[in-house]
Amino acid sequence: MGNIVYTRIDDRLVHGQVMTAWVQVTKANEVLIVDDDVAKDTFLQMVMKSAMPNKVSLKVVTINEVKDYIENQEKGKNIFILVKTPLTVERLHEQEVNIQSLGVGGMGAREDRKTLYRNISASDEEKRALIHLNELGVDVFFQVTPDNTKVRLSNVLKGA
Repeated sequence: MGNIVYTRIDDRLVHGQVMTAWVQVTKANEVLIVDDDVAKDTFLQMVMKSAMPNKVSLKVVTINEVKDYIENQEKGKNIFILVKTPLTVERLHEQEVNIQSLGVGGMGAREDRKTLYRNISASDEEKRALIHLNELGVDVFFQVTPDNTKVRLSNVLKGA
């Protein structure tokens, strides 16, 4: 079984911050994007794969494929799970994918979202999903880059 070294919400998916900082800090050797739409978009996958460092592979799976995929990976594979929204993580938790902590790094402004923490926005449904995951025992925190201090969801909600 593959080892989940980090789970991150970042609606930009593969970009410089993820590739230069997070993959290095987590010692991941695979980035696993879990997104039903991206799993169908072979062109976008090709573009993202070209942005990956040589020693890090990229795999894109649907929400329904992720549990089997992780369970069938060899020991020693360090997997960095990357998703666009907390709703995906909530679905993974329902499928008993073992996510113990969740870093929220990038959820940009949209019409249906309000500012949750600094430049991170969430819809009411996304905020509910983060709270639900936290209640289930997932350590939910905000941390844009590895050198930023982790800010726990409970502290953000106290200030809201």
